[in-house]
Amino acid sequence: MYAVVRTGGKQYRVAPGDILEVEKLAGDVGDSVVLDDVLLVAGGDGVRIGRPNVDGASVTARITGQHRGEKILVFRYRPKKRVRVRRGHRQYVTRLQIDKISGEDFEFPEETHEEAAPEPVAEEAEAAVEAGAAGAPVAVVAETDSVTEADETNGAGAEEETVAKAGDALDAVGDIAGDVVEAASDTGEDTEADDAGENKVKEE
Repeated sequence: MYAVVRTGGKQYRVAPGDILEVEKLAGDVGDSVVLDDVLLVAGGDGVRIGRPNVDGASVTARITGQHRGEKILVFRYRPKKRVRVRRGHRQYVTRLQIDKISGEDFEFPEETHEEAAPEPVAEEAEAAVEAGAAGAPVAVVAETDSVTEADETNGAGAEEETVAKAGDALDAVGDIAGDVVEAASDTGEDTEADDAGENKVKEE
């Protein structure tokens, strides 16, 4: 069941229980308003289209808020005229909750939903919190200690494996460094031999 109403120069599709924001309406929070500019009503018995309004149809809503909408920027610009005007605007809006759609021979109030029973998981969580506040932290600490001990037991092998990998990496680095030193020494010997040959040539 839904209806199409017009207010503030705009059209809205509403149903019982919906919450929408419209252009500002007179009234305080908690007041009831009746929107009688109904353009269409659709329900189980078909669709009624107004010409322009549906005869006798109205939508009853309750005001749940009076506030201003989000700010928009309006910029006026005229080229070659040195006109640059920027202004901000926040529209006043009214938040409505639709209570019912009624007419001459029909009425569709807001559907009432039964409150769902709390889930068992939530109850168990609350009981655990209450037990913790009453003095059960000892059990929690004991459980935490056991978990820590298990982590330490499991971490011993991981530490040994990490140390072994680090040793292998150091050996590899040492081998590379040795190769670099040998290459540098070979290069130095070749350079000394070249210098000796050049000196010999100069003496001759």
